[in-house]
Amino acid sequence: MSMNFLDETDDWPEYQTVKDVIHGIEKERVAILMKIREAELAFAAGPMNEDLKAKVDELKTALGEVEKKLDGSLSMYR
Repeated sequence: MSMNFLDETDDWPEYQTVKDVIHGIEKERVAILMKIREAELAFAAGPMNEDLKAKVDELKTALGEVEKKLDGSLSMYR
């Protein structure tokens, strides 16, 4: 028997399902962060472009929603 509870959970199908969900949310978060970075760089090159500023704001809102989802998913392990 392991001294650490999490060492034994790798074999549980429920654990794998939750792990897969969290991984998917993390991938979504990284994709949004990359889009924010690209949009911010483009906005820095042309700060008068209001469309880019709106896009950055929209992406940051989406990022906040994804991070809330991620926090909710991770809370299953706390």
